[in-house]
Amino acid sequence: MVSTTERNALSFKILTRHRAPSRPFRLTLGQALPKGKAMDLILQKSTELGVHRVAPILSDRSVVQLDEERGDSKQQKWQQIVMEACKQCGQNVLPQVEPVLKLGDFLENYRKSPALKLIASLQPEAKPLRQTLQEARLANPSLSEVIYLVGPEGDFTPAEIGQARSAGYLPVSLGPNILRTETATLFLTSCLLYELQSI
Repeated sequence: MVSTTERNALSFKILTRHRAPSRPFRLTLGQALPKGKAMDLILQKSTELGVHRVAPILSDRSVVQLDEERGDSKQQKWQQIVMEACKQCGQNVLPQVEPVLKLGDFLENYRKSPALKLIASLQPEAKPLRQTLQEARLANPSLSEVIYLVGPEGDFTPAEIGQARSAGYLPVSLGPNILRTETATLFLTSCLLYELQSI
């Protein structure tokens, strides 16, 4: 509450404080750049759901291609979208939007992370998401961190999926239907959130 105002100063009193407990898990989304305004939607809804970090990725099939200058401008815009989403849903932990990276650079940045690593895939060898999560929880009952990749329209290329698998990412199927990239991201994020909250 504002208590006094002067020409160059403003005084206020704190009436209440609210401390939100920190979440016992971390989600890092590696999102291949989609076309149109889909990235804005992905950032907004992923923030509401509870991601900690979003890394925009340039993949071979990304329609959108950004140079460094445009990438910096987009990053600032996306960080603002994330901030507005935090205000909207009352979240006091601001997710970080990383600079736009090529897939290989993203994989290298997280190579040593002990997190469960997943890549949404349309390939026939991809295991069902539920099965993969069950196996991961059996191997690590205190699972608390997941890094996951979602491709662009048309999915990651087989070479990119191979590159991710070599870096420890497990291909997961999101079901029999082919989903738009924004739908796939929100579905996968929601499933991970549900699983991690129930540990």
